[in-house]
Amino acid sequence: MLKRLMYAAAALSTPGIALTIASERLIRPHLFYTGDWHGDPPDAVAFPHEEAAIFTADGLELQGWFFKQDRPSPTLLFCHGTSYNASDMWVTPERARAFNEFLRGTGCNFLVFDYRGYGRNGGKATEEGTYTDAAAALGWLHARDDVDPATIFFYGFSLGSGVATELAVREPGAGLILRAAFTSMRDMIIDWDARFRVPLALAPWLPLTRYDNLSKIRRIDRPLLVMHGDADETVPEAMGQRLFEAAPEPKRYVVFPNAGHSDFATEMIVPAISQFVDDVVRGIRDGSGGIEVQSTPV
Repeated sequence: MLKRLMYAAAALSTPGIALTIASERLIRPHLFYTGDWHGDPPDAVAFPHEEAAIFTADGLELQGWFFKQDRPSPTLLFCHGTSYNASDMWVTPERARAFNEFLRGTGCNFLVFDYRGYGRNGGKATEEGTYTDAAAALGWLHARDDVDPATIFFYGFSLGSGVATELAVREPGAGLILRAAFTSMRDMIIDWDARFRVPLALAPWLPLTRYDNLSKIRRIDRPLLVMHGDADETVPEAMGQRLFEAAPEPKRYVVFPNAGHSDFATEMIVPAISQFVDDVVRGIRDGSGGIEVQSTPV
């Protein structure tokens, strides 16, 4: 009987394994891809900066850029989304000006880095690889004397929300900031299927690449800021709401009216981030360690 059960399990699992492998080959090129890389340094941002050479635990060298305030300040470690790379933030005069306004408005140091396979970096991006890359970027910050490790915030956008959330589970930090965050990669596939009537998500084996933010957010032990545009057609705002509801306090939710997935308006983002960072840092310094919970637009 046991032998028969083993044969039956093997027969049933073989299609699932094959489907999993095939789906990963189909999904990954659309999940991990970099935008055009522009080799010019970020001089157009008109803000003090330096290039960061970041070395990962598995032997890769990654490129990053560190933007430094002229006074002791909290630091944002930024994990960007897919189809982007660091140079996208200053590729046009408009983006460079917006980034300058962001840096001056938040008053934070800012480290942006590219994952393996992104920008000019070698290697091939994977879920675990992006986690390793983010840990290396954090290590680069920890090695600096001018960065206070107690006031480093992990900031993830879109795909980067999965990277930043995992980093917050693994490593100490002041707080977690998520913009246009999804609950999990499987939920994204199911949502895509529902809109386009493709029965791909009926298979219980999908996907191997998970970025399961919803299960991890329950384990976050630091202040959380979730930001989402209510007109986001890439990642539904309902996913941001679910993450916020599942997370323990202290937490804060900010909705951007009429904003889409990639909208980057300093008048929306800067007040939300700067207020959150100021409140958290104040809590660290006075020993309260908390923030006022909000779930309304700021």
